[in-house]
Amino acid sequence: MTLSVKLIDSNVDISKQINKHLALEINKRIKSNGLKVQKLLQSTVKSWVLSSPEIQSLKSQGVQGSLNALFGLDKGSADTAIDAIASSVAGATQVSINKVSRNLKGQITFNFQRKSMDNLLSLLQGHQISQDGTDLHWLDWLLTKGDAIIIKGFSYEPSNDGRSGGGTMKVGGTFRVPPQYSGVQGNNFITRLLFGKEKQISTILNKLLV
Repeated sequence: MTLSVKLIDSNVDISKQINKHLALEINKRIKSNGLKVQKLLQSTVKSWVLSSPEIQSLKSQGVQGSLNALFGLDKGSADTAIDAIASSVAGATQVSINKVSRNLKGQITFNFQRKSMDNLLSLLQGHQISQDGTDLHWLDWLLTKGDAIIIKGFSYEPSNDGRSGGGTMKVGGTFRVPPQYSGVQGNNFITRLLFGKEKQISTILNKLLV
C-alpha cells in the first residue's frame, strides 16, 4: 500500500503556523519562569556583592589598614551595613521581558544598579557618627569620591585602638580612600561586579525557557 500526503497550505503559511505555536509555548514558559529567574539572579548578584574585596575589607574588624579600620566602624555596625548594601543592590536587580511575537522576536532587559546610586547613598547604615558628633558618610566616600582627599589635617594611623580596634586618626596629613578600593559614580565596586559575568548571567536567563 502506498500512502501519499499532499500539503494544501503554502510553505509560508506553514512556517507562520509553526512560529505562532512556538511563540505561544515560549511566552508560556517565560511567564511561568520569570519570577523564579529574577529571584535567582537577585540571589546571585547578592553573592557577588558579598564576595567583593571591598565588602571583605569592610568585614575585617580590628584589621589594621582595612576599610573597617579606615572608616572607624563600630563593632557590629559593619555586618549591618554589609547586609543592607547587598540587599539593596539585589533588590535593584530587575528582569523585564517583552512577549515574543509571531516572528519569534522578543526582548529581555536586565537592569542592575541605578547609576545615581540613590538606593545605596540613602542607606542609614552607610554613615558613621564620630566622637565629636560629626556625620561621616563613608559609603558615599567609597562609591563616589575616588582618590580625592576627604579629610584635611588628619590621617589614619594603624593601631589596636579606636572604635574599630584597627587604628585611629591622628593630627596632620590627609585622608582618602585607598586607590585599590576607591570608586566614582559609574565606576565603583558595585558597578564593577558585572565585569566578566556575562556567561553566568546568560546561564541564568536561559532558565526562562526550561
